[in-house]
Amino acid sequence: MARTISQSAIRNPVDLIFGVDSNVRVLRVLARHGGLLSAADISQRAALSKSSTRLGLLSLEEIGVIFAEGVGYSRLYRLNAEHYLADQIRSLFAAEDRRFADVVEAVKDSAGNEAPLVKSLWIYGSVARGEDRLGSDLDVAVVADAGDLAVVVETIRDSLAVHSGRLGFVASVVGLDMSDVERLARDRDPWWGNAVADAIVLSGRRPEELAALAGADADG
Repeated sequence: MARTISQSAIRNPVDLIFGVDSNVRVLRVLARHGGLLSAADISQRAALSKSSTRLGLLSLEEIGVIFAEGVGYSRLYRLNAEHYLADQIRSLFAAEDRRFADVVEAVKDSAGNEAPLVKSLWIYGSVARGEDRLGSDLDVAVVADAGDLAVVVETIRDSLAVHSGRLGFVASVVGLDMSDVERLARDRDPWWGNAVADAIVLSGRRPEELAALAGADADG
């Protein structure tokens, strides 16, 4: 395999700034926060080990894109507002935030005219947990009455297909009626347990509330 040829640091500073995962994650935290943070706070917010956080901070401080105040364990860090790429870095992470907000809004609005038929609509799985990887689906669950379910699911799938190319995601939509909800909850189905635990509810009742209602109806 051919060796990577080094590029000019003057001409291509973005290689140095964004070339390492820890740099990106430390920068994201500082750009979003906008103020001073300790290394421990950055490590927690970035979900990085202390050693990776330290390496990121050392690299970014050397480049000059972040600024440190204090000494020793009292050192605090912030994005260097005077750096020539500071505005662009903030804009980049702001666009990243807006993109996910747009994905969530696309799901929230996906039922369109069928929205009154939706009893619950939520995101679950790796995206809801913030653990998704390249190629992970955006898992969406919807609950409607049995007679309405097919049209609701088709409408949601068609709507999300329109947005998927622009926003860069692939949705996997699961439709449930109230009998499905009652059965899955009653049987303590592992899929249901995970879907409920992860749920980011965008419309209607929480899934466990629907399960309680479905169970009461079944007992009554």
